[in-house]
Amino acid sequence: MSTVKEAGAGLPGAPGSEPGPVPDAKDDLKSLPVEEVQKRLGSSPEGLSQAEATGRLARYGPNEIEEKKDNPLLKLLTYFWVRSRG
Repeated sequence: MSTVKEAGAGLPGAPGSEPGPVPDAKDDLKSLPVEEVQKRLGSSPEGLSQAEATGRLARYGPNEIEEKKDNPLLKLLTYFWVRSRG
C-alpha cells in the first residue's frame, strides 16, 4: 500500500514513544486532495458503512486514549522521598 522508511525515533516527547516507521512525504495525507485521502483510507463523504465500522473496531479496537492510572499511595510516598533527599 505505502512505502515506509525506518526512523531512529518515534514522535519526540510522546509518552512511551518508540522507534518506528516514518511515512514517505508522498504519503502525507494533509497535502492530498480530499477524494484521494478518502480513497486511501477506504472511506467516503458519507463515512464508513456499519459493516466496515464494525470490522475496523474488531481489528483496531476503540478510538480512545487509554487513561494512565497513578497509584495515590505511591504518589504520596514520592513526595516524602523527594523531600527527604533534598
